[in-house]
Amino acid sequence: MSEIILEGRGLTRRYKTDTGQTLTACRGVDLTLHKGKTLGIVGESGCGKSTLLRMVTQLEQPDEGRLFYFGKDITSLKGEELRKNRRHIQMVFQDSSAAFFPRMKVSEAVSEPLRNFKRLSQREVDRQVSKLLELVELPESFSERYPHSMSGGQRQRLGIARALALNPDVLVCDEATSALDVSVQQRIIQLLAEIQRERKLSMIFVCHDLALVQSMSHQIMVMYLGGVVESLPGNQMWERACHPYSKALLGSIFAVDMDFDKPLSRLEGDVPSPLDLPKGCPFHTRCAQCMDRCQQERPALRTIGPDHQVACHLYSNEVKECI
Repeated sequence: MSEIILEGRGLTRRYKTDTGQTLTACRGVDLTLHKGKTLGIVGESGCGKSTLLRMVTQLEQPDEGRLFYFGKDITSLKGEELRKNRRHIQMVFQDSSAAFFPRMKVSEAVSEPLRNFKRLSQREVDRQVSKLLELVELPESFSERYPHSMSGGQRQRLGIARALALNPDVLVCDEATSALDVSVQQRIIQLLAEIQRERKLSMIFVCHDLALVQSMSHQIMVMYLGGVVESLPGNQMWERACHPYSKALLGSIFAVDMDFDKPLSRLEGDVPSPLDLPKGCPFHTRCAQCMDRCQQERPALRTIGPDHQVACHLYSNEVKECI
């Protein structure tokens, strides 16, 4: 197993609403990212994916839990220490149209991290910008354009170039392909995979499209209402997923080579309000396999196989095959 580059333990984030209620957006999340690997995170809107990423990238501090980078606790870094550490973990944002200052040209947007963190001559800055644009397959002539004059796919490539400017160890992608059409989306995914191989980059890839995440992730975490309900190797998702919620997400995927004789789980009902979570398992109000215990007791995340954990009472008594 490769070296652990980033680790979160019990990451929890709460917010106060205008009415004084407490909303727990992320609850006790553990994550492990290995060097050169991709961790995929999936779940419906509001499950806590983006909140988790804001803690991982230190845009927000957790209310509880710790974050480690190469074994060093970086949870409480502040000031200059925090600024210096941010160069190692960079992010590609979902909304590429809002991710750039409209008065900055492409060359200025890409070179800004270089100017902030490195003492380089103008000639060296220009050379680095050219290399980064070439890396993401944008013509050098684009350097004098403004981001708003580019297509969505081109702006997303620009976002990747800027995120890679400081040669980070970890690249975090928050729904980075969701606003793109399928053909452009596929090329962005191929580009990220190529860059990962070349640079031995570690990635966290968040998306609501499970098929897309499955195609590029070494490990997949499934989140529901702020918590992790299952984590397993990406190449085992279809065959080994155990949690009823994971199975329901898989039921929404249709592929040319899929086995249509295999029964599909359907995801029915509405997601409960995060301000008024049901007692017991958060998923029991939508689960066809709900038992009395599920309505009273929240299941713990348990290991049921190599790199495979699930939070479900169906697997709480003993290690067994998925049913």
